[in-house]
Formats: sequence, C-alpha cells, structure tokens
Amino acid sequence: MSTPDTTPTTGTARVKRGMAEMLKGGVIMDVVTPDQAKIAEDAGAVAVM
Repeated sequence: MSTPDTTPTTGTARVKRGMAEMLKGGVIMDVVTPDQAKIAEDAGAVAVM
C-alpha cells in the first residue's frame, strides 16, 4: 500500500467558506429531543445540534 505525497488538511478555507454559504440566511438550533428537531426544521432551521 502506498501513501500519498501530500498531507491531508482539515478545515481548509474552501470548506469553511462552503459551510458559511450553506448556512447563510439560516439559523442553527440547539435541541434536546427529536420532536424539537422536527419543530426547528419545520420553522426553517438550516441545522440542528
């Protein structure tokens, strides 16, 4: 098995900009139960945690 010549990087600027673009105009909601997640999603949350 060969290893690639480049070292992988995480959290590159491109990834961060892409994430910001996906979340633009939305809200990330902190929920506790699946029911709360459904309510947040129905209300327009772009992400729940």
